[in-house]
Amino acid sequence: MTTTLHRLLVILAVALAVVAAATGASVAVEDPRDAPSNTSPPVRVYVSESLDISNVELTDGGTIGTDQTTFVSVAGDEVFTVDPENADFDDVEPGSYDADSDDDDEAELIVVQPRVTDFDVRNERGVDIAGDTVEASDFEEVTITAEYNFAEADRLDVTVENPDGVDLAGNSRITTSGGSVTVDTSSAIPGTYRISVEGSDIEDGRASTTVTVAGGNGDSGDGQTRTPTATATPTPEPTATATATPTATPEPTPTATPTATPEPTATPTPTDTPEPTTTATPTPTPTATEGGGPGFGPVVALLALLTVAILAHRRE
Repeated sequence: MTTTLHRLLVILAVALAVVAAATGASVAVEDPRDAPSNTSPPVRVYVSESLDISNVELTDGGTIGTDQTTFVSVAGDEVFTVDPENADFDDVEPGSYDADSDDDDEAELIVVQPRVTDFDVRNERGVDIAGDTVEASDFEEVTITAEYNFAEADRLDVTVENPDGVDLAGNSRITTSGGSVTVDTSSAIPGTYRISVEGSDIEDGRASTTVTVAGGNGDSGDGQTRTPTATATPTPEPTATATATPTATPEPTPTATPTATPEPTATPTPTDTPEPTTTATPTPTPTATEGGGPGFGPVVALLALLTVAILAHRRE
C-alpha cells in the first residue's frame, strides 16, 4: 500500500510539473536558478542547465550528497556522471534517471529538453513581421512575445541586433512564459536585424528570426545620428566616355620643294682612243741623187722631225 501511494505521489508530482511548465502558471524567474526549489524526486532539470542537485532526495531515503554520482536512465540505455554541487547537463539525453547510489530503480531526476514553444515579433501596428522585409516606417518598435517550457528554471534574454552589431534591446528579458517586451527601433537603419530569445543559463532554450529594413532614417541605432554607412554603391569605374582619340589633324603634306632634277652629268664624249702612234720608220736619208741641189737633205730631215712632233702631240 505504501509503495503504491508513493508511486501515485511521484506520478502526481511529474504531472504537476508538466502542467506548470506548459501553462507557465504564475512562474517568474528573474535570474537562472542555482538549485531546484523542490527537492522531492523526481526533480525536473533541463538539458544544458548547470545547478546544485546535492540536496535532491533519493527515492529510498537520504539525499544525493556531494560525492560524484552516476545516473542511469530508467530504460537502462543512457548513463552520465556529475559533480552534484555543480551538475552540468550539457548534451544529456532527455529522460528519467535513477541515481546508482540508492538501492532501487526509481527516478530521482527527469531531464527535459528546453524549448521556446511560441515566438512572435510584431511591429507597432500589431503585424507579425518575423522573417519579413519592411520599410523603416513599419519598424518604429517591435514587441517580442515568447512561451517556453523552462520558466521555473530560467529567464529569456532578448536581443535585437542591428546591421552594425548594436543590441537595441539593452538588457531586456522575459521572465514568465507568454511574457513580452517592447523594443524601440525608431532609429532603424537599412539592413537585416537579428531578433532572438535565449535562456540565460539554459542555452539550448532559444529561438530567433530576422527582419530586414528596406529604408532608414539615418540614425545608427545607438543614439548617434549619422549618415548611414550606406553599403557604398561602388562608384562604377567610369565607362570611359571614350575620349575620342582626336582625329589627328594631318600635318600638312609639305609642298615638296621640287628637288631640281639635276642636269644630267654629261657623259663625256669618249676620247677617241688614239690610234697608236706609228713609230715612224725613219725615212732614209736619200742618197743624194744626182741632180739634187745642195740643201735638200736637211729639209727632208726637218720635215721628218716635224711629223714626229705632230704625232707625239696628238698622242698626248
